[in-house]
Amino acid sequence: MNARIAGIVYGALTLLAVVTAATAKGYVDTLGEFSFLVVVSAVGLFIAHFWSQLLSARLTTGVDRDAVVHEAVDSSTMFVPAVVLLLAAWTTYLITASMELSVTVAMAVLTVALFAYTWLGTKALLWSLGTAAVGILMIVFKVVA
Repeated sequence: MNARIAGIVYGALTLLAVVTAATAKGYVDTLGEFSFLVVVSAVGLFIAHFWSQLLSARLTTGVDRDAVVHEAVDSSTMFVPAVVLLLAAWTTYLITASMELSVTVAMAVLTVALFAYTWLGTKALLWSLGTAAVGILMIVFKVVA
C-alpha cells in the first residue's frame, strides 16, 4: 500500500513540475493542450517507472509473470494525479472559462491531495506539510514566472 502511495506522490510532484514549466513558459494555451500534456506525461511516467522497476527486479531477484503484473499495478498509480489534475482543471474551466485559473486551481487541488496521500502513508504531519510545501512552491513558480 505504501509503495502505491509513494508512487502517487512521486507522480504528482513530477506532473506538477511539468505543468509548472509548460504553463509558466506559455507552451500550452488551451485546456486541450494542457490535457494532452498531462496525459502524455502520465503515460511517460508510467512507462519509465514500470520499466525501471522491472529492470531492477530482473537484475536482483528475477522476473516472472506475477512480478510483471505487480509492477504494472504499482506503476499505474502514476495516473491518479493526472486524473485529479484533469478533473479539477476541466471542472474549474466549465465554471470560470479561464485557462489560467483552471490550471492553478487544478494544481492547488493536487497539492491538497498530496498532503492527504502523504498523511495516509506516513501519519506524520511534518512529512505531509513538507510534501504539500513542494506543491505550493510549484504553484508559486507558475504564478510568478
